[in-house]
Amino acid sequence: MLRNCLRKLGNHQTKCSVKTLHTPIYRTKNLQVLRDTLSGIKLLEKIITSSSYNKTLIYEPKYKSKPQVVSSHDTMRLHNVMRELLDSLQVDEATNTRLQSNRPRKLGRVGLQLFMDCIQDNLTATSTSLTCSLLEHYFKYPEKEVTNGIKAGLRYIRDFLAKNKIIVKSQNDVDVLVEQLTMSSSDSQSIKRVLKAINYELFSDDIVRVINGNKTYDEVDVSKGWKYPAGILDSNEAYLRSLELPTKKLVSIDKDMLVLMYDGTLRDANKILPTITYARKLRKSVLLIVNGDCTGDALTSVTINNNRNKRENNESRIVVLKYSKKANNDLAPQENLDFIKFLRLPCGYDSIYSPEYSPLVPSKMCADKYYGSIESIKATTGEAFLYNSIDAEAIPNKVPKSFLQNTVTLSIGGHNEIEIDRRRNAIDNCLNNVLCHGLAKGFIPGYGISLLKAIPGLNELKANEPNFMTKVGINAVLSAVILPSEVAFKNAYGYNYYEINSLIAGAINEKLFPMAKFSPNSEPVNTVKDGNLEPWSKMDSCLAGVETFIELLTSCNTIITCVYKKPERHKA
Repeated sequence: MLRNCLRKLGNHQTKCSVKTLHTPIYRTKNLQVLRDTLSGIKLLEKIITSSSYNKTLIYEPKYKSKPQVVSSHDTMRLHNVMRELLDSLQVDEATNTRLQSNRPRKLGRVGLQLFMDCIQDNLTATSTSLTCSLLEHYFKYPEKEVTNGIKAGLRYIRDFLAKNKIIVKSQNDVDVLVEQLTMSSSDSQSIKRVLKAINYELFSDDIVRVINGNKTYDEVDVSKGWKYPAGILDSNEAYLRSLELPTKKLVSIDKDMLVLMYDGTLRDANKILPTITYARKLRKSVLLIVNGDCTGDALTSVTINNNRNKRENNESRIVVLKYSKKANNDLAPQENLDFIKFLRLPCGYDSIYSPEYSPLVPSKMCADKYYGSIESIKATTGEAFLYNSIDAEAIPNKVPKSFLQNTVTLSIGGHNEIEIDRRRNAIDNCLNNVLCHGLAKGFIPGYGISLLKAIPGLNELKANEPNFMTKVGINAVLSAVILPSEVAFKNAYGYNYYEINSLIAGAINEKLFPMAKFSPNSEPVNTVKDGNLEPWSKMDSCLAGVETFIELLTSCNTIITCVYKKPERHKA
């Protein structure tokens, strides 16, 4: 009997199998591992370099069958293309087991993903060329002191640029810069109209919205007042139809409105019906701001009222907005005193109705206790603009003051969808990626000229460094900083090798920071007057990202990758 049991146990063991998970682990002491990690970034560098400075990139999107063209001026869209490339590499690796055992491809994808995470939104020819060049120098001398020299050189450049950045305030200089950044007179004229509407105070990327228009010409719409960081309640289609939002896309009321703030979730119709009746008799609309949700019988009553007033040609409407604590600096409605003052609530935070604590339901009888007022509103389901003629200086706190601004919507026109998309991307990039950052924090000369200006200081830093290997790191930075200018002059002007070297030498020897030659046979020009500038903050973030990636890659000694498991097919 024991013999039979052992036989059965042996049969059971032969049927079972133990599966082990093989996790590829790579040691960075092997320099070939680091070179493989850099291979993905080198591929990215070829793509970025060949499509920058007046060049274009042709690619086939994931969800479209026809190739698309991306201009070098559209850096935001170019960044999305690179993200698509990274995603496709990861998907291919997950679905193809052969690719998972391909070490160079796997490490190249890992390095590319880390690089994109470090660089974030500053994907330029400068970031890729500097990274590849500096790491190639490090691979020749893989010492910690070399890394320290590279970091010291990059930090010197950042400090140098921060001290010499150019603040552009003159409207004429801004106009020249706009003409240089745009590819057509119609684009530059539209951007100038936008800048004029906001008095050339473009210090944030949320002041101007660029959208697709439905006409053959561009339109500029200015919304004044408090930019409310939440839109109309969108949880009920019937309510949205009562405001005609699906067809008109926008709720715009330019007459005085009542304002009621409700603390809690509004479900009971009895809490809002007195306000509905009062507003209907006054023929005024109501802005209802709810700290919670509006649902049930209350929302049904609001919807019925809007439809009834529409049939009777009564202008009264109930517009429901949700209060977002997170979007208001983590302030509760009762704590947001600036917003309360802006809405002209008669008793301050005591005017916020709470069904648990307030003794009276808002109505005609206690109108002087609960109802505030605003002069106009423009709102969609995404955001709203509330306007009251209030002195901004009267609001003491600085943070909420940012909501009191002119917000411009630029609707791009054209004769076909392709033209509108191309112009919208280019103008949006010019306004919200270049001008807003430059006008807010300063500019530096473009085409890599600013990096060339730091070379004399880098030479001095190298001469004063006692450690030889650290000098090697600084020398790597000296060799790398000329690469962005080489790419720029070659792509933008088509100069040959000798002409490019002459221009680079001239820029280095020119002592004035804004001055540089852009033609071998011309005199140095002022980059401010000529409009050849780029945002300082973008270059600073780019250099910081390159430094972070190099420190990350050179300080780790092990790279652990994963083997993707194929998704299981579930039987129906």
